[in-house]
Amino acid sequence: MFERHKTLVLNFVLLSFIFVSRFQTFGNPLIHVDEEFYLFGGGRLLHGDLPYLQVWDRKPFGIFLLYAFFHLFGSYRILAYQTGAMAAVWGTAWLLFRMGQTIAPAAGAFMSALLYVALLNLSQGEGGQTPVFYNLPVAAAVALVLQALTHPERKHQDSRLLLAMLLFGLAMQLKYTVVFEGIFVGLYSVARIGLTYRSTSKAIQKAALFAIAGLLPTLAVFCFYVAIGHGSAWIFANLESIFLRGHAPDEETRHLQLRMLRAILPLMVGLIATAALAYQKISQPQYLYLTLWSCAACLGILTFGGWYPHYALPLAAPLALTCAPLWYWRAGRAWVLALLCAVSLTGQYSLRKHRLENGDQQTFQAMLKVISQKPGCVFIYQGPPALYDTPYWCPLTNHPFPGHFHEKIEAHATGMDVMQETRRVLAEKPAYIVTEDPLPLLENFSIRNEIFREIRASYTSVYRFQGRNHSIYIYRHI
Repeated sequence: MFERHKTLVLNFVLLSFIFVSRFQTFGNPLIHVDEEFYLFGGGRLLHGDLPYLQVWDRKPFGIFLLYAFFHLFGSYRILAYQTGAMAAVWGTAWLLFRMGQTIAPAAGAFMSALLYVALLNLSQGEGGQTPVFYNLPVAAAVALVLQALTHPERKHQDSRLLLAMLLFGLAMQLKYTVVFEGIFVGLYSVARIGLTYRSTSKAIQKAALFAIAGLLPTLAVFCFYVAIGHGSAWIFANLESIFLRGHAPDEETRHLQLRMLRAILPLMVGLIATAALAYQKISQPQYLYLTLWSCAACLGILTFGGWYPHYALPLAAPLALTCAPLWYWRAGRAWVLALLCAVSLTGQYSLRKHRLENGDQQTFQAMLKVISQKPGCVFIYQGPPALYDTPYWCPLTNHPFPGHFHEKIEAHATGMDVMQETRRVLAEKPAYIVTEDPLPLLENFSIRNEIFREIRASYTSVYRFQGRNHSIYIYRHI
């Protein structure tokens, strides 16, 4: 009874902390262009438009399927996906707490769970970015393998490992960057099986089985596209286009990498402490296992590059967990508490800054009011894709994500001739064109010049939102 009461209290504290940490974002449809586009794409999926065909993007099918569920809530879909994100954060944090108890005191494990929640706000994870959702199946998969390590006497261990790989497969359908963590967990499980059974053939059999389980969800989606005659479209969007992207300017890349480094550097103290304990406690493999999980997640980030702040989000779970053992030392406890306070306060400041920069529910309603005065098709060259998830959506292009038009690195990576597609869209005379201020290092200025040549000739400015460092403009056809 006492344990049950304790669990309820801890869950109440955790959920309260999550709610307070993310309160500023609830109901805001303009948190980040990515999740705005996922919700729009999920809505189009409900209307029969398929990713990679009518709505082109390189994100996995699963993320649009997930947001299609949220879109079923109609006018409450913004709150639905943000509530779903909060539930995913709670599930991930609770799993971190349970795993943390295998390497640290319960108080330290709980602090690491709270730290995970706070860390998300530092890297644009206050809404529904893909890692906010896929960190849950990843943490569940890691926990299953950890359970097999700490309780080797339990039955059905191989089934648990197989389920772990299937969870990684589902996570891959939210974003493919999880593949590095999946490979690590799979190889680690195979190595443990090989050492336990002392059989190379059994290890090879399990490796093949785990690989199939991990690839199964992606193969199912691929087979669906093959069955409807569009297998090549799936291959281009999910595989080829990734390698066709250009490179961000060195100056911008260094800036983003330094920003990411500043976010994770304080957490390295925990990683070093856990690695040291792994060396000291050879007989307790959970320390080494969780240290290696953190290293695998870091490797994935290094491999895919550090273009955007939210690329650091997959590191929040493993690095927060490795801070749990710091609770063994007085100085470590002080460090974790100070870090939690600093991250929480900085995160709240970041949320306020993002709201002032990107707008909020009032901003969105103001834009809709302008468009509704003279309804017509909207083309978003730069700006919030949330404006597409309205009655004013027209299929002017099958590449509706704004970045595919204005980002220089996407110029040869989306399967379209950007200039030709821009001219074709402009020839349709959309009623409204949405733009933002130029991005000096990242923007495709030949496309911008084409857009503004048409705006100067045939459009008039009807709305401007002034953020802290940039503006959003709406132009109406004369």
